[in-house]
Amino acid sequence: MPNRFLITTIGRVWPKSGPLSTDLGKRVFLGAVVILLVSVPLAVRVVPLGYEEGEPAPRTFRAPRAIQYVDQEATDALRQTAADAVAPVMVFDRQAQAATRSEIVEFFSSVSSSRASYSEDTTGQATFLTDRYRSRTETETIQAVVALSDASVDRVARSVETLVTGLMSTRILEGDLANTRDQLARSAELMALTIPERYAVISVGNAFLQPTLSVDEPATERARQEAIDRVSPVVVVVQEGETIIERGDIVTARTIDLVRRLGGLEQGIGAMSIIAGIAMMALLIVAAGWYLAAYVVPVWLRLRDLLLLSSLLIGMVYATRTMTLLAPEVSPYLMPVPLAAVLATLLVGARSALVLTVLTTVAGLLLGFSGGVQVVATLLSSLTAIVILKGLTQRSHLFYAGGFLMLILAIASFGSSLASGNMLGQSAVAGIYGLAGGLITSILMLGLLPFFEFAFGVTTDITLLELGSPSHPLLRRLMTEAPGTYSHSVMAANLAETAAESIGANPLLARAGAYFHDVGKIRRPAFFVENQAGGENPHDTTSPSLSARIITAHVREGVELANEYRLPPEVVDIVRSHHGTSVVGYFFDKASKKGGPLLEADFRYDGRRPSTREAALVMIADAAEAAVRTLQKPTPPKIEAMIRKIVKTKIDDHQLDETDLTLADIETIVMVYTRMLSSIYHPRVEYPEPEEGKVARADSRREPQRA
Repeated sequence: MPNRFLITTIGRVWPKSGPLSTDLGKRVFLGAVVILLVSVPLAVRVVPLGYEEGEPAPRTFRAPRAIQYVDQEATDALRQTAADAVAPVMVFDRQAQAATRSEIVEFFSSVSSSRASYSEDTTGQATFLTDRYRSRTETETIQAVVALSDASVDRVARSVETLVTGLMSTRILEGDLANTRDQLARSAELMALTIPERYAVISVGNAFLQPTLSVDEPATERARQEAIDRVSPVVVVVQEGETIIERGDIVTARTIDLVRRLGGLEQGIGAMSIIAGIAMMALLIVAAGWYLAAYVVPVWLRLRDLLLLSSLLIGMVYATRTMTLLAPEVSPYLMPVPLAAVLATLLVGARSALVLTVLTTVAGLLLGFSGGVQVVATLLSSLTAIVILKGLTQRSHLFYAGGFLMLILAIASFGSSLASGNMLGQSAVAGIYGLAGGLITSILMLGLLPFFEFAFGVTTDITLLELGSPSHPLLRRLMTEAPGTYSHSVMAANLAETAAESIGANPLLARAGAYFHDVGKIRRPAFFVENQAGGENPHDTTSPSLSARIITAHVREGVELANEYRLPPEVVDIVRSHHGTSVVGYFFDKASKKGGPLLEADFRYDGRRPSTREAALVMIADAAEAAVRTLQKPTPPKIEAMIRKIVKTKIDDHQLDETDLTLADIETIVMVYTRMLSSIYHPRVEYPEPEEGKVARADSRREPQRA
């Protein structure tokens, strides 16, 4: 589950006073650090003597010394060819015949068992056998066997065992099964069998017949490895003074690689160009922050999100610079250009991802990694990634999104290359590179997403959806140890989720929070009425003040359990605030009737008032669902009146003061909860007792009953 590891670590060392302790100071400092870190790779330029792949060489270059190196690409190709030439090593499975014979015997033993169990009921026999051998035999085969007499079944069993075991004493490949089955059919034709018996022999025999030869993977791999080891590396020798490239010749990737190996590197480009690039990037970063402050306020207010976006930007800039230095010959279409946009969409939001896309695209231009037409491919792939990933609610859907992203990158790369004036073949290669780049992006997306969730304490919609699985250990405990509370929590989750969708809140957070809001009741489930199942109520023998302390303790204990099971902070906050600081009214009234001095504070929850709309929805859903259960003959007007009373009580008690719910939101919540609870707790129709003499089961007659 998400953790605030990175945020907590930074918070420990951050100044607690002075300009840097203010919200504005923190953001200005973060912006300055980002500009500084991004400027470093923009300022440090290492280019191989001005050579650019595909462009004429500006000067002749000769080897200053003799070198030799292994041409890894040619070597790998030869080794792959040698490995592909090795035929698979086959091995005879001596256990296959005996295993198949046992399976045949077991099958016909099951046939006998079904006959004994279901007597003349052939349908029951067929169903029994189909359930056991559905994956092995076809329904028609089982029906054919069931239709035979006992004597015929015995003949078929002996014939199948004889034919199949005889055939499986030979070497049978997977590809030879068809011919072997034909041979089995011809052999069955020569046996003294009836047509139904012969059909059963062939069908059952085909079902159990299997290859006796299989690929010996370890032996095959050893043979291939031996073939690879016999291939000598392709060694390229460059003599001192040898001409690597003449002036005017077209520079190739191999040329650049040779120049680098020979140490032909020189620093820099024009200083003014570097300064202009840094200034442009700095202005863009400032403009991006300004945009977030004006139009994406929630992200601007969360320093965690700003830190995450900054990390993605810096990571992409340094990854791009590293690629240009270590592998300049690598196609830019192989770079996972949409990765920053993908992660930003999943972790922060689509609008922030758009801002990050602009920054990373411009950074790529300034670093010289992409050209004008390639910028279109970069923007297209990034924007597509943002669209297809927005609102993603299941982690498994990331695989489908990754596949679609691969397709888009392939198309964008092909079109970009074609628009650059390359031939169709070269553009097709660029499309393949784009496909590979999409695969790399998808792999990195799946690998890095959990890391960012943990390091920055981000709770994504995917994480929230996974929390609702009944297999979650804490939910399983709630289900088994406090089943009444679990049922109540599920109902509250349905209410909160539907209301959240209606008012534009996060339905997944509301649902997850409602699932876990009462987990503290696990500690003492019998003290809560929904778990008593009509049994003894321990509060009957407990003082009101003690009962109140027991009841209110479930919030604190729920927070402890939520932290123990590493639930996201947003869900823990809902657990802490689902009762706010409200009064335990039942026990307060009970204590008041006994007389004596009372402190209302002793009967209040010591939690925190809701600060989000999702927490407020869970608070109201929790109270409404529990209260409606107490109504006698509930009707929609009664239910609505009860919900309005609950909402009014919460408002009068100032429990909703810290949320941004509007009057329109509250009205929508009331109507949604009324509609859903009315559909659940509507009056039931009383069915009359059946008259004596009537048939109890309609299926007890062979003919349908008539009115």
